[in-house]
Amino acid sequence: MIPILAGYGIAIALGTAYAVSQGASAGSGYAFGRKSGRIVCEKLDVFEGRLKELIKLPVNE
Repeated sequence: MIPILAGYGIAIALGTAYAVSQGASAGSGYAFGRKSGRIVCEKLDVFEGRLKELIKLPVNE
């Protein structure tokens, strides 16, 4: 009886560790994606602004 209870305890502990590690991985992946997405968005905004200014400049004929 005791080995069965110990087996269940170990299985529950391993399952809990797995769930926590999966949650931590998902959270860090979300944070990294959000950060890199923000940086890409800012760079594209700068590029868009430069392109608009280039298009607005008068062409010397």
